[in-house]
Amino acid sequence: MVWSLVETQANATQSSPERIYTDFFNLCGIPFSITPDPEFLYLSDTHQSVFEKLQYGIRGRMGFMVLTGEVGTGKTTLCRALLDRLQGQARTVYVINPSLSGKELLAAILDDLGTCCTVPDSKKGLIDRLNRFLLNEGLGQPVVIIIDDAQTMPLETLEDLRLLSNLETDKSKLLQILLVGQPELLELIDRRELRQLKQRISIHCHLGFLSREEVSGYIERRLAVAGNQGQVRFSPKAVQRIHRVSKGTPRMINKLCDLALTAAYAADCAMVEARHISVAEKELIGTTSWKANNGSNDTAPRIPFRKASWLIGGLLLLAVAMGYWTYYHNETAPSENRPEAISPTMENRLEPAE
Repeated sequence: MVWSLVETQANATQSSPERIYTDFFNLCGIPFSITPDPEFLYLSDTHQSVFEKLQYGIRGRMGFMVLTGEVGTGKTTLCRALLDRLQGQARTVYVINPSLSGKELLAAILDDLGTCCTVPDSKKGLIDRLNRFLLNEGLGQPVVIIIDDAQTMPLETLEDLRLLSNLETDKSKLLQILLVGQPELLELIDRRELRQLKQRISIHCHLGFLSREEVSGYIERRLAVAGNQGQVRFSPKAVQRIHRVSKGTPRMINKLCDLALTAAYAADCAMVEARHISVAEKELIGTTSWKANNGSNDTAPRIPFRKASWLIGGLLLLAVAMGYWTYYHNETAPSENRPEAISPTMENRLEPAE
């Protein structure tokens, strides 16, 4: 009987929010969900360093900070954990849809701070309202604005955000702003129009990928939070394969491990082996290929890379052979088909007599 892991999990999810394998492995939750749950945060060396630097920047009231990282490296999860850590220590605003105009962003910030008025204000009116709030409330606790997916912000909105850095006292910044985004955010900030914003950035952090050892710790951490007490184990070869396939990207690790646990459940195995990771990898590739093929009208058969290489090499050899044959044929053709070269003797004979 052939199991389709994607179909199995989809059918199980329709009747219950749990995975089909949770009872089999005696887990109290889903260990490898791709939702940014801060409870599952694994502090690798890089994540720990970034977490501490951001807290230091907020406590020191340094104004603008930037956090970048590739897709799936855990930026949102880290932000959620930072928001949890700041509860009771700061007033926070979390913006998840930054594709707004400057006025809309200001209104959203004031709304989260509980100071938005019913009558729409001008941009100047909104900034004045925010300034009054900061002078009344921001002197006691930091006011922190975290903007996720900041690489999608319009240039005009980023410039309006830069103006908020002018809200300060003689001693410190009244507003702490953390821009979170993919590496494209740095390219955006590096534009000439935003050079003033770039000069105001006090801290820049970057989230990297997990090492082989950190992948093992990451898996153990998430399993422990989900209630694992040793009943679920990943073999060293399975962890090694997960690291190779995922390149150390947490989101890809989650997807592979989730499907691998389903494969181990289907095989009635308590130990997740490398073969289960292979099944999960095929499911990921198969799903991606299916979506790509169904999302386009291109139905032409695809030639495997190795076969294509042999075909191209054969065509090149054929072209070289035909070129050599043409050259050899011209050189050995009968003399009447080729123009006769005139020798020096013939040239003397053809010269007119004086």
